[in-house]
Amino acid sequence: MKLIYKIFIAVVLLTGFWSCENEENLMILEPQAAAFSIITPETGSSTILNKDTPNNTALTLTWEKVSYGTPTIVTYTVQFAVSNTEFAAPVDITTSTGTHATITVAELNAKALELGLTAGVEGTIDVRIKSTVGTTLSEPKTSTPITINLTPYRGVFPRVDLFLVGPGTAAGWSVTSNNMPIYRDPKENAKQYYTGYFNKDGFKLIEQIGFWAPAYGTNGAKVQYRATESDTDPGVFPTTAAGYYSFEINLEELTYKITPYAGPLTTYTTITVAGSVLTGDDTGWDMNVPMVQSTFDAHIWKVTQTLKAGKMKFKANGGWDTSWGDNGGDIIVEAGKYDIWFNDLDGRYMFIPTP
Repeated sequence: MKLIYKIFIAVVLLTGFWSCENEENLMILEPQAAAFSIITPETGSSTILNKDTPNNTALTLTWEKVSYGTPTIVTYTVQFAVSNTEFAAPVDITTSTGTHATITVAELNAKALELGLTAGVEGTIDVRIKSTVGTTLSEPKTSTPITINLTPYRGVFPRVDLFLVGPGTAAGWSVTSNNMPIYRDPKENAKQYYTGYFNKDGFKLIEQIGFWAPAYGTNGAKVQYRATESDTDPGVFPTTAAGYYSFEINLEELTYKITPYAGPLTTYTTITVAGSVLTGDDTGWDMNVPMVQSTFDAHIWKVTQTLKAGKMKFKANGGWDTSWGDNGGDIIVEAGKYDIWFNDLDGRYMFIPTP
């Protein structure tokens, strides 16, 4: 019995010594009492971001070193916040174990827009540095914040499908039937085109079939965007007489141009789709999936088709004497089901995903 008691006492003593030793190893590091500052840039500095140089350095930050009273690795985090919110919802931008950081034009522009700044308009964001160390129970410290002025640019314009509506179109004023799409530029989402037949009295553009907003129309010589149905209804893009017109619109710059079309009006008996998108292999190039010709404009064609990932072209009259692709080459398509639209006047096409 005495032996068991002695062993118990020894275990208790050893456990106590181990606990005390580990408590001594738990270093609670506190940063210096004095505030630390951002050295560059100065508060109130201004930067206009240039979309043509996205990889250039837009902002170089340097700051004072923070001491935790013992040699240790300090991690610094650059944080942005909406101005005058006292960093209620800070956004971490980048981290460094040094006392400097650089941010590219594209990175800074994306964060500026994320924090609510408007493209083309100077706004402000608040910046601070947060210091931390990896030791358990260490205390973070934040720098004195600064405010900087930024003028962001609009990032990559989103892909928007636009459909014709109005007395000059096949749909009339219906937003639920016969609404033909216009054709997005394959490289610049903000630019869209349409060449085709219009009745007189003009047209507008809607983003979603069945809804009057978002929509685009005119306000004098400029494009007017209608975000909701409670917004002011814009005017029509003008077609003063029935005939063929070429129309261009830039959704980013809110500009447009419409002119009478004076090019050839060759009429084709059939337009078909051919390519590996139909079969998943080269046998699809020998096929002809017919498109349906518009009764309103004989140069507009449509077919709804499930495609495999691959390549395709449009063919006239079932042969290869006249065909259209992507600048003469094949059109690359991702797998899916699409409403496929084609305009034989200018060779433009649209693939609109459909259930």
